[in-house]
Amino acid sequence: MRIGVISTQNGLLSGALIKYLNERGEIMAQRILTSDPDEPFSTCSSLDADILLMEVTRVPHYTLEERMKTIARIRSELPDCKIALLCDENADQELAEQIKDAKKNGVIDGFFYSSVSGEYLAAALDSM
Repeated sequence: MRIGVISTQNGLLSGALIKYLNERGEIMAQRILTSDPDEPFSTCSSLDADILLMEVTRVPHYTLEERMKTIARIRSELPDCKIALLCDENADQELAEQIKDAKKNGVIDGFFYSSVSGEYLAAALDSM
């Protein structure tokens, strides 16, 4: 079974994703419950995670700049870990464009808009 780590500002969203992923039975998902910017790396490293999903917002510790630092550390230590970013494309179109560019440039393995359903997001993560 693969291990996934979910880091979102929205606890309701991460709880729903955990539920959908567990129902699918392909990924054992771990939710990060703190806004500590080092926690995604620490959790992925300690669990030897296969997948990391991080929400990106303009809120401190969830910014694209902070997430890019985490991505660099994970790529260095866990090069096989797939990384995807999640953002609200309606609330921040500029940020959504930057995340799309990160995918185009090969910095991340995938990106999702928060307007997609939890079921779709779980299925897409499962396919990574």
